[in-house]
Amino acid sequence: MKEPRAKKQSIYELIAAQTEEQHHAESEKASIELHRTVRRLRQAKGFSGVRLCREAGDLDPKTLTALEKGRIKNPSIRTLQSVSRGLSLSVSDLFREAELESESSYYLGSQKGEFQVDFPKRGIKIVSFTPFIRDFFCGKLLLGPRRRLADTLLKHPNPVFVSVLIGRFEVDVETRKATLKEGENLFFNGRLKHVFYNPLHRESVLLMVTAPSFV
Repeated sequence: MKEPRAKKQSIYELIAAQTEEQHHAESEKASIELHRTVRRLRQAKGFSGVRLCREAGDLDPKTLTALEKGRIKNPSIRTLQSVSRGLSLSVSDLFREAELESESSYYLGSQKGEFQVDFPKRGIKIVSFTPFIRDFFCGKLLLGPRRRLADTLLKHPNPVFVSVLIGRFEVDVETRKATLKEGENLFFNGRLKHVFYNPLHRESVLLMVTAPSFV
């Protein structure tokens, strides 16, 4: 009796599999770290630790030192209120500032991108402009000369936006066909079968935005 043939993974599933481990590591790193925020805000005000404790009124310098060094992982409400008072903030403002430290909330990147995944045999490279975020992807799809990417991006109806940065793409979405030149764009439902084809003898580059991310 023949064993059932393994299901062939789509290119997007392969990309997701390659980035899953790194995504987990990035998610751990992206957690809110109050100690960095407290130290940053204190230094931005030009306060010494002693000055901050004096402004707070009832904050023990030893507690502040332990907090800023990350030895206190879950500070008490009283400590948070004292620190916030010393910084002239509310507790909610303090947490918003801490959230801003997380790359999942604020990230300043470059054209090189945050990470990339290569499939040289297929002539495909994916470059993400953002860190690993489940709800959103913005990056580049680089397709080699005369190469084709045919697949279904998402298994449920979610928006996909693409715009040609370099070169030209022939795009099929189910029975609809379009030829996109540099600067032109297309929006479609990610559940639909689609094909990206680079008809040129050089690499073409496509900006891709999806929500949620496919990685």
